[in-house]
Amino acid sequence: MTLWLRPPPRTRGFRTHRPVADVKMLPMELDFALVDVFAAEAFAGNPGGVVLQARHLTDQQMQLMASEIRASATAFVLPATTPQARLRLRWFTPSAEAPMCGHATIAAVHALVESGEFAGLLDSPQAVIGIETRGGLLHARCERLPNNPTSFLVWLDLLDSTLTPKHVNPAELGRLLGISSDMFERGLPTMKTQDDDLIVFVRDLPTLFLAAPDFRGLEQWCRRENLRGLLVSTLNTVSKSICAQSRFFAPAVGVDEDPVTGSVHGPLGVYLVANQLAPMVSRTAAINCLQGVSGGRTGLVRVLVTQHPGRGYSTRIAGQCQTTLRGKVVV
Repeated sequence: MTLWLRPPPRTRGFRTHRPVADVKMLPMELDFALVDVFAAEAFAGNPGGVVLQARHLTDQQMQLMASEIRASATAFVLPATTPQARLRLRWFTPSAEAPMCGHATIAAVHALVESGEFAGLLDSPQAVIGIETRGGLLHARCERLPNNPTSFLVWLDLLDSTLTPKHVNPAELGRLLGISSDMFERGLPTMKTQDDDLIVFVRDLPTLFLAAPDFRGLEQWCRRENLRGLLVSTLNTVSKSICAQSRFFAPAVGVDEDPVTGSVHGPLGVYLVANQLAPMVSRTAAINCLQGVSGGRTGLVRVLVTQHPGRGYSTRIAGQCQTTLRGKVVV
């Protein structure tokens, strides 16, 4: 389409139509942050991308940007369409849109607080913001750390932490994970979460560390079993203060190993409480969990599980964050 920038010149009493060069849309420059979540220091935990003004992006642009950023997930901040929410989020892995992502949600809230938009969350411990998502309305709040007033936790209420039994062939799964099937914790059943993740326990920490999955085989198996990912956990942890230590594999959604997966820790917390592996006080359990890549990034996830008689459990997770990159994404 040709756009006139100024009136065309007159020649011999009539208008000539001499078009100037076609005008192209200027590129958009969007604020971007990379935030390490579940990390007490930079370059630990799980990095999550955050694009702060995604209103005008298409689905394809979001997917391409997530692929370019290469974090395990990138959150795109959009205007809310419901009065109960202050913002809307969509999450993309490098290869697909995700139905839920805990660590990228926490990264987005942290980035918005640091930008000044949600700074009021730090001044009022009771302040809560609603986050509109495809799966429902999430709620987040912030808590200053007592020994470091410049740092804070972001707490995220999870929508659902339902567990259902899932039968798997231990020999097949052991082969795919590169561990002996004898090393699965037989007294703890394999369970599937509402996000289609599988929770399975192994006996000890060395088995967890030494697991060497066949990622392409595991990818095919997860697709066949309709699973997003697989959490391999153990109660044999590095410290008595840590209830469970885990690794998470999700090759079916483009993430061979996720350093720290927030959303799966709500169901993990319910699993621990339901099997009397975490103590409750006044119907609430406060649980610390570690997740990390063997020899690489590790993060601490704080989990609160509250029992509601006759109504099951509600869960809340929290993480400390460190912003390591800020800049512009140009599209």
